[in-house]
Amino acid sequence: MKNKVGVVTSTYPNYNAEETLEGISKAGFTYVELASAPSYFEHILPRPEERVDKESVDGVLNLVNKYGLTLYCVAGHTRLMKENGVDNFKKVLDFAGMAGVNYVTTDTGEVKTKEDEEKFYTDIREIADYAKSKNVVVCLEMHGNWCNNGKKGAEIIRTLNHPNVRLNYDTGNVIFYGNKKPEEDIKYALPYMAFLHLKENGSGKFQDWNFPALGEGIIDFKKVFNLIKDYAGPISVEIEFDGKERSLEEINKAVKKSYDFLKGFGYVQ
Repeated sequence: MKNKVGVVTSTYPNYNAEETLEGISKAGFTYVELASAPSYFEHILPRPEERVDKESVDGVLNLVNKYGLTLYCVAGHTRLMKENGVDNFKKVLDFAGMAGVNYVTTDTGEVKTKEDEEKFYTDIREIADYAKSKNVVVCLEMHGNWCNNGKKGAEIIRTLNHPNVRLNYDTGNVIFYGNKKPEEDIKYALPYMAFLHLKENGSGKFQDWNFPALGEGIIDFKKVFNLIKDYAGPISVEIEFDGKERSLEEINKAVKKSYDFLKGFGYVQ
């Protein structure tokens, strides 16, 4: 397959970057999406808001390279629609630009009212122009109560109409947040996708936090893969289990299972 396929480090929420990168590498993956979501997943340290310079960026890249991995995306969640959200997100874009990374994924933040929507579009347009100057595409994830399915995501991208903002479709989240089946929903997002999170869903139930290793849930990935056969963009595996803390060994085993699952479809070697 032509896609770059890796793992997003939110899969390892309670482990440091070194432990996380080692597990991803040993599973067989060669790409990584480092998560920088303050108070949740912090695998880029120092935090971009605190410091972005050649020394700090090189430190992160050297650690990634130590495990034979390539950094191809930064997950910059939990910043939008918050105080100083635009400025803080620009720091993430600064990091990505300096690191030579072309993709940054993010949730949209809490959007509940018309006023929230207006603020979101104002903020994201400023962010999009800044991202363009850094040669970065910002990828909005199916996450939360607003941008929670392919049809809504497509509508947001069409409204924004900016080449540097696209979708990060998440196969598990559209079930949890949007009560949609990815096998039926992804077609709406596909023309606007620049990134894809492959996340399994263990039950298929709305708002049931259940995201096991790929192949251990209810998503018909054979059908999904057939629908995205012409999609050439990058892909990250994400595993979040049932929300309970897991041992490093358990997570590594699930990541390896997911690698083997994708190998069966020709996405990895």
